Amino acid sequence: MNGAPEEDVAAWSGEVARFSAHLKDTGQAFLFREEAGDQQVHVRFTGPYQGKDVVWDCCFVTLARESQQADRGSSEAGRSFIDIGEPVACGTPLRVGLALQRIDLPAIQKMIIMIRNYKHLRQGRHTFGERNINP
Repeated sequence: MNGAPEEDVAAWSGEVARFSAHLKDTGQAFLFREEAGDQQVHVRFTGPYQGKDVVWDCCFVTLARESQQADRGSSEAGRSFIDIGEPVACGTPLRVGLALQRIDLPAIQKMIIMIRNYKHLRQGRHTFGERNINP
């Protein structure tokens, strides 16, 4: 970020109120942590988790990208997933993999809505949907 040090702290804070205030002040619905092409993006946003709001620190990938890094022999390979980690100071780690050709702004917005609307999220990896043989 190019802002003042206090803005930087707020932008990367795991404190929901502080991070939400930063988003409101900057007019953003979410924050890009890093962009890595059209197969993977790292974003931060707020949403509910286990009865309270959290800052999601999310790596969003296509299944094609994930298959480059994963064990292809796994029974979960090629399936969409949500993987939730242990909360840390900068937020709750989240990795989402979906069967998309590329990740663009509408895909990011839909993924955020999906996470916010999911009622029973819990820590760990959750796969869903049919296996995509050629992600």
